[in-house]
Amino acid sequence: MFKAGIFAVTSVAVVAGIVTFFSGAHISRADIDAGKLYATHCVTCHDANGKPTDIGAALESSDLSDAAWQAKATDEQIIKQINDGTPEKMEAFKEKLSPDEVNALVTVVRSFGKK
Repeated sequence: MFKAGIFAVTSVAVVAGIVTFFSGAHISRADIDAGKLYATHCVTCHDANGKPTDIGAALESSDLSDAAWQAKATDEQIIKQINDGTPEKMEAFKEKLSPDEVNALVTVVRSFGKK
C-alpha cells in the first residue's frame, strides 16, 4: 500500500513537472515584444527610426526608412539578412532569435516605411 502511494505521488509530480516545463517552452508570436527585440539587437546600427547610426553608417547599414529601400526589399530578403547577417558588417541572428522573433522584427522594419 505504501509503495503504491509513493508511486502515485511521484507520477503526479512528474506529470505536473512535464506540463509546467512544456507550457512555458513555446513563446507565441503574440507574446513577442518586437520593439524590445529591435531595441536590444538593432539600435546599435539602426536608430529608433530605422536610419543608420554613426556605427551603422560606417558599416554601410541600409536606411530602413528609405521608401526606395522599402519598395525593393522583400520580407524574405529581410528575414534572410537578419538570419544570416553580412560578414564583417552585420551579425547573424539565426542562432539567437526564433523564427517568430525574426518575423516580429520584419514588422518593425516595415513600420519605418510608414513614417
